[in-house]
Amino acid sequence: MEMALEDVYAARPELGTRVRLRARDSDGDVVTAASAAIDLISKENVAVVIGPQSTLQAEFVAYLANKTKVPVITFSATGDAVTRFHVPYFIRACVKDSFQVASIAAFVKAYDWRNVVLVYEDSNYGVGILPSITDALQEVGANVINRSALPASSSNNRIDVELYKLMTMQTRVFIVHMLPARAARLFARAKALGMMAEGYVWIVTDSIGIVLDVLPENTIETMQGIVSFRPYITESTRILDFISLFTTLFVSKYHPNTDIRMAKPTAFQYWAYDVVWAVATAIEKVHRSTSLNPSFHIGGNIGKNLVDDLPAFPTGPELLNSILQGEFDGLAGKFRLVDRHMQVPIYEVVNVIGEKARVIGFWSSDSGLAMSMNSTIIHGESKFSTSSVGLKNIIWPGDSTTVPKGWDFPVNAKILRIGVPTRHDFKTFVKVETNPNTNRSSVSGYSIDVFEAAVKRLPYALRYEYIPYDCANSYDQLVSQVFFKNFDAAVGDVTITADRTRYADFTMPYTESGVSMLVLAKDGNEPTIWIFLKPLTKDLWIAIIVFIFFIGLVVWAIERSTTNGAFRGPSSRQCSAAFYFAFSTMTFSHGQVKSLLSKIVVVIWCFVMIVLVQSYTASLSSMLTAERLQPSVTDLRQLLLNGDFVGYQNGSFVHSMLKQLGFDERKIKVYSKQEEYANALRTGSKHGGVSAIFDEIPYLNSFLSQYGKEFQIVGPIDRTGGFGFVLPKGSPLVPDLSRAILSLSEGPEGLRIEKKWSVDPTPYFNYGSHESDSRLSFQSFKGLFIITGCVLIAMLLLNFGKVRYAKCRNEEGVCSHEPQPVQIGMVNNSVPSDTL
Repeated sequence: MEMALEDVYAARPELGTRVRLRARDSDGDVVTAASAAIDLISKENVAVVIGPQSTLQAEFVAYLANKTKVPVITFSATGDAVTRFHVPYFIRACVKDSFQVASIAAFVKAYDWRNVVLVYEDSNYGVGILPSITDALQEVGANVINRSALPASSSNNRIDVELYKLMTMQTRVFIVHMLPARAARLFARAKALGMMAEGYVWIVTDSIGIVLDVLPENTIETMQGIVSFRPYITESTRILDFISLFTTLFVSKYHPNTDIRMAKPTAFQYWAYDVVWAVATAIEKVHRSTSLNPSFHIGGNIGKNLVDDLPAFPTGPELLNSILQGEFDGLAGKFRLVDRHMQVPIYEVVNVIGEKARVIGFWSSDSGLAMSMNSTIIHGESKFSTSSVGLKNIIWPGDSTTVPKGWDFPVNAKILRIGVPTRHDFKTFVKVETNPNTNRSSVSGYSIDVFEAAVKRLPYALRYEYIPYDCANSYDQLVSQVFFKNFDAAVGDVTITADRTRYADFTMPYTESGVSMLVLAKDGNEPTIWIFLKPLTKDLWIAIIVFIFFIGLVVWAIERSTTNGAFRGPSSRQCSAAFYFAFSTMTFSHGQVKSLLSKIVVVIWCFVMIVLVQSYTASLSSMLTAERLQPSVTDLRQLLLNGDFVGYQNGSFVHSMLKQLGFDERKIKVYSKQEEYANALRTGSKHGGVSAIFDEIPYLNSFLSQYGKEFQIVGPIDRTGGFGFVLPKGSPLVPDLSRAILSLSEGPEGLRIEKKWSVDPTPYFNYGSHESDSRLSFQSFKGLFIITGCVLIAMLLLNFGKVRYAKCRNEEGVCSHEPQPVQIGMVNNSVPSDTL
């Protein structure tokens, strides 16, 4: 501050006012700070109070500023607690703690850490940041699973107790918000307990990050690998000159024996410098417009009403506005107050390595996390988003370059208790067998193999044991056991439903989803005298008949203009000849035609008939020889209208689904075994059985793999989430196991497990008869008919033109000759007249 006063008057000698500093030492005590502020205002008649340095001291002094209208400016009280109330005369010329929470949340999101623990100082300063940082973390999908509060006066033993509690938790990502002196003690104890080792993540707020470069060496050694955020200050020539001069003056004038490293200025010193510059220029501005001479007259009776008796500073409002409107280029960057707070647009991310904090990147609200300051916005999106880390390599605690996964098993980790359902049937998925001699249970099945294969793909070891659980009535009971923490997880054929996700988290499904209907298959080969018509659809039969008549008409039109006697004579004869000719082409027994145009028509039509006859033969053969099984029920409404009985698997959520679909409770039957499924469907609804059984696709596929084509699946009727593994809410195992399941499904091991348990992931859907698939339609031969039609029309037009041309030639030949006289001659007959 002394350097700032010298520089401002050296740079602006024309200023008519001079600011003098009146210093009081608060000695780090709240009461002493309050007393010092009253003394400065009442006795020294100060116009501005710069300070206090801590959030706790600032609360009372801010109240005092409101009473006396003396502006109070702080360059180091960053806590949010001060501004919870209306304090217009309190100015924060430094960053507020809540400004940095977005950068911390972006960092947590970038590494996909789902759970964090907040470790904070149990004071107004420490708790002030909790609401804002909790909200910021929740916005990026991270949960604050624990808040660890440490009083400022905590002993080493008290700190150890709290750290031991953290070691017994799975989460290994800790965010520390403390003043530097308390944080130094915390990290010293954490290192002693082995919590600064590989796998841990320590993130500290800017109150610690700002002073990392000036902490004692023994303190910085305990913080190796931590990551911090602090306001970014450009290292300009002005800054370098200030650092050199400040260090020299500080050591020579105040602390001759101080380590030169600890004598360097930080952002707090830069802000203090800028505050004095802002006050000096603001006082000059007010002095020019009014008389600035603060005077407080305190009566002789000084007692408990001292604060209430303090008069208001007359020019306080003008001075306050002058300071708030000030704007200039300071040491720490642009000095500009917004809503009585200093704005910091960019934070730098630092990593403690060795004796210093290394800059590994930057964060801003526009670009997110970035490796350098040259990051730009592309198409409205940040070049370095939080989805991919845009930072330099980080050296984590334990001198590790491997990114911590954010959680680990606690030091006193117990074996995970995994509940598995005890099934009476459908043991393809989960099979529990108990040894009568040892009374120990063994678990196997498709679901078990998938889980164990997925666990082997995790990047860490997982200790667990299976606990059989009888949940025949409903799998909801098994999910509730996980919710109430009786089980650490549940593995089996548990369907993912929206209601169950309210109480537990599920991995991604490892089977097909959906509910379908199982019905009895019936033979579709019913004898009929008209089966010879079925190979072709109605539209194709009509097209063939129309073209036969068209062929006969075209051939008749062409051939009657020739000398072909078959197409001459009476009209009835011509018609019969034309259409007989057209029909005979189907058996290729047609007669001869003489015109070239007719021959072209016949060749094209014969080709069409060859294609049609061969296709007809193949389709008819398929209908006569292939076995066609059709489902006995194809429509859900058919069951409701007939009032048929339906069934479902015991313990399944399908029961509630059937009631929602409109089935009467009295028409719903429950079954537990595959054999019961088969017998009920064979018996039928009218004889004590059911017409259909509703179940999930994996169960029905398993059923069909044993009972073959006697039954068919119709559907799907409803969609579900498939089978998944159940885990507690917020469990870090969920994303890891989901990725392992996805990796398993893409590789050969997943196919091997499916083959081992005869689990076909493809559903056997059947929507009705296949007869329609083998029938030939007009659409299949549309191209042929279009070509044939075009050829017929072309030949007809050519024939018409040929006839017209011949007629014109004949008319021209008659008109070109003169008429000749007719001569009648007598022929001499050599026969004697008497003979005549």
